[in-house]
Amino acid sequence: MDLEMVLNELSLQTPVSDQQTARQLMSNLIGTIRKATASGVKRVLRTSEDINTIELAPGYPVARWRNDKEVNREERSFFRTLTSKAPFWTDVAEEIKNDFDLSQVWHQGKEARGLGFAVIIDALVVSLISETCWDCSRLDLEMRRLDENEDLIDERLEIVHASRSNHVQEHAEWIKNRIRTAVLDGSELWNRRKELFPNLEFCENVGKQIQSLSIGNPMLRQVVKRLFELEDYSKSWTSGSFNPNNLKSKATPESESRLQKLRNKFTFVCPDGNERIFSLHVRMTPGAWRLHFSVDLGPGKIIIGYIGSKIL
Repeated sequence: MDLEMVLNELSLQTPVSDQQTARQLMSNLIGTIRKATASGVKRVLRTSEDINTIELAPGYPVARWRNDKEVNREERSFFRTLTSKAPFWTDVAEEIKNDFDLSQVWHQGKEARGLGFAVIIDALVVSLISETCWDCSRLDLEMRRLDENEDLIDERLEIVHASRSNHVQEHAEWIKNRIRTAVLDGSELWNRRKELFPNLEFCENVGKQIQSLSIGNPMLRQVVKRLFELEDYSKSWTSGSFNPNNLKSKATPESESRLQKLRNKFTFVCPDGNERIFSLHVRMTPGAWRLHFSVDLGPGKIIIGYIGSKIL
């Protein structure tokens, strides 16, 4: 999935005092987005469905800004082009909600559905600097999800964010790597697995699971992200036992009760011909999918045994 941008809807919830200030803030946003697209980010800005009715200043909604002759015509045209190339994030989020068991995402106590969607597709979040809290290069989020026992738990998450051109420059390496590792669909990911993940081995059944991910499926990006986290760990794992605390994502084993009940379902044939039980797993963030892996080969090698919905 290409690297896209998602407009932080919370940054549009606090109208500024006058139209001139609103014009200046929108001009700054356009400059930030231009810098991002010049860095290789796709010229797509995901917005909410009510984007045109949101007020930038009292009596001055986005729709009026788009037709305001005091605003640079190129800026208005650029914004219009950006927002017309992709579905609203609200539409897409509704389509994929069954794939993600996320309950809510908040920023400083405010629910942030758009930011939650950005987490799912691993997008660059951009904001209007309507408040000082948006003048930063990263955002801290609170996320509530279901754990392995179907209990609600709260976690903290940091995402990449830009509200100024220099923030985009700060993320130059992240943008470069994100674009480099973008794949069109599961088939491309599977065909490039040796190139992208030289320290990972894949059980044969994983091929079908990965290749089932179609173009535009946001779960594809989550799978890529988790595989790279395991690949990075493998590179640095040169001695000693596997330490799950050194993974970016939380890795946990299955409970003994589930292993006893579903032992056969957790057992997969590995590339060396041996059968292994794949208890360790990581979750998508957020999501109902799991990636099961084995560290039985020791330092430097991780075997991927299963990628898909939670095994039941």
